[in-house]
Amino acid sequence: MREFIDPATGKRKPERRSGLDRRAAPSLRALLQAKDRRRRSGGRRATDRGGYVDHYDSRTWGIALSVCVLSLVDALLTRMHLVRGSAQEWNPLMNAVISEAGMASFFAVKLAMTVIPMALILIHKEWALGRYAARLCLGAYLLLSCYHVYLLFAAAPGGPA
Repeated sequence: MREFIDPATGKRKPERRSGLDRRAAPSLRALLQAKDRRRRSGGRRATDRGGYVDHYDSRTWGIALSVCVLSLVDALLTRMHLVRGSAQEWNPLMNAVISEAGMASFFAVKLAMTVIPMALILIHKEWALGRYAARLCLGAYLLLSCYHVYLLFAAAPGGPA
């Protein structure tokens, strides 16, 4: 006879289950007939779609943090290009911030212009538009980072002309 330890009392008790698995194995015919075993509807209620959640998976956090880090890299490399005189800021808003308020304000505005929209996108991650927007931002910052790396080597002394 099998026994188990009751977690509430810590005493040994006899196992009441028979030990036999009562589930039947699916037949080959049933497996071949089932085209799609998933639920076809979007949910039980019309309000189930596009809801807000307070749990974010690692992919969502990874995309959001990657966009913020790449934005910081963009700001640092922009500052480096401006100090070296090898490039200029093309964004008229950011150019005005740099010329009027300096680099500290440039970093603050750049941070606000990245973190606030990413927070809104993160909140709307269950919506298709939110997921596409997050990936679009990540792709744009990846391309911009590649462009910055190109400018680093193209503008460096002895670099390609």
